[in-house]
Amino acid sequence: MHRHLSIRSLALISVAIGNACGFAPAPPATPPDSGSGSGSGSAPAGCPDGLAGAACVLADYDAATGCDPAALATLTADLDARAGLGPLWADGRALFRSSAPLAIAGDWNGWSPSALVTAPLCGSDDLVLAVGPVPSGYHTYKTVTGDTWALDPENPAFAYDDFTGNPDHRNNVLDTPDSGRGRLVELGPQCSTALNNCRDVTAYLPPGYDTSGVTYPVLFMHDGQNVWDDHTCCFGHTGWEINVTLDAEIAAGKVEPIVVIAADNTVARNDEYGLDATTMATFMDFQVNQLQPATLAMVRGDAGRVYIAGSSLGGLVSMELGLRYPKTYAGIASLSGAFWPGLDTHTALLDQLPTLGKQPVSIYVDSGGDPSDDSDGAQDTIDVRDELVTLGWTLSTSPACTTDLCYYREPGATHDELAWKARAFRFLEYLFPRQT
Repeated sequence: MHRHLSIRSLALISVAIGNACGFAPAPPATPPDSGSGSGSGSAPAGCPDGLAGAACVLADYDAATGCDPAALATLTADLDARAGLGPLWADGRALFRSSAPLAIAGDWNGWSPSALVTAPLCGSDDLVLAVGPVPSGYHTYKTVTGDTWALDPENPAFAYDDFTGNPDHRNNVLDTPDSGRGRLVELGPQCSTALNNCRDVTAYLPPGYDTSGVTYPVLFMHDGQNVWDDHTCCFGHTGWEINVTLDAEIAAGKVEPIVVIAADNTVARNDEYGLDATTMATFMDFQVNQLQPATLAMVRGDAGRVYIAGSSLGGLVSMELGLRYPKTYAGIASLSGAFWPGLDTHTALLDQLPTLGKQPVSIYVDSGGDPSDDSDGAQDTIDVRDELVTLGWTLSTSPACTTDLCYYREPGATHDELAWKARAFRFLEYLFPRQT
């Protein structure tokens, strides 16, 4: 069984650290768990690991309501093994655990601050629980203590919320295995001594992840603040909505289920992504040798099917990573890649491609704009595309890409997240086609 690092409490830690954090050591690993892609400790014998064991744990809860000491001990072990995974759901019931009594207000109970309240089971301070009816589906909720509404520190799964009365713009998520939707989870911060900074990392887990038991391809993305459905980000453009697009593409049978891991950029973004060659080299070493192994250990990811994607300078560093580490990546997507750094000194990616040579990676490149004025890097992208063809890649054009180089241009498209959101399905369908 694949093993996972703990992320208990990292959602709270990552909020405190933020993007411009000072250096702090990366959080230590704790005993791993499996089944959900996050958690602490392995499940006791008899129950499947992680959230896949929810029905078994709820049965143990039913047995423990009689306050038999052995049944209470079994339930405590069940729940301790799943600390930090969030609520457990099976057969129309959900179990919530908290450190002290509080209310669970969610969309299934009209956001009532009194309908579902955790309380000590059999007087146990270790078992402060609430079990109540929750229909299958994708649900959002918050905890309520007095007049304070807060995120559940036991649950890394969240959804963005642009309701003006919700100051943190997030709610927690209870996503049942049959909802047909994936969910976002906080993986916590990753810190680099060489770069002297930290960055938050978030993942998308596809529909049915908790009970499938399968290992998924993993797409790493840059500019993690900008790739989800956060309507408050990105200069008013909203994010790429990769999670929304994937839910739709997976449901339509066009894209296979994948895990996406997105690391935030930092105040050193431009240098890390390519304006300073030395800093970019340090960042790429951090990406390949620290960030990716650490976060892959938190999900059921296939280390043999890892991909990289980004836009603008994020598209440039994605190309650099994929071509310089071809044993690490199976494919690259560069949207509106900023291929101009170094053109004036003949040190740009275009100049380095002959030395890097043909590599066994699939590549998607696109742009908006117009080649006549190189808007959105249209001509630079064509130049890179043509050099790749010279080196041995075989060109085809989206949406009919069946070769190892896929190209597309959206005439007039601008250089922003709204444009990249509109084109995201193209690289997803190319790199991760659903096998019929």
